[in-house]
Amino acid sequence: MNNKLKFLEIMLSDLVSERDTQELELNRILNDENPPIIHRKIDFDKVLDSITKTNSKIKTLSEYMGTLVTPELNNNND
Repeated sequence: MNNKLKFLEIMLSDLVSERDTQELELNRILNDENPPIIHRKIDFDKVLDSITKTNSKIKTLSEYMGTLVTPELNNNND
C-alpha cells in the first residue's frame, strides 16, 4: 500500500501546484486593467471555475488518502 500512498501524494502535490498557478492567473486577471471588463469577467469566471474543480479534486483525494492511511496506522499498532 505504500506505493499507492506515494502515488496519491504525488497526485495531490500536482493538484496543489495547479491550484497555485490558477490563483496566480486569477490575480493577474484582477490586476490587468487593459482588457474590457466583459473579457475580464469571462476570464475570471473560467479561472474561478477551474479553481473550484481543482479544490474539489484535492478534497476528494485527501479524503481517499485518509481512508488508506487509517488502516495502515492500525496495522502498525498491532
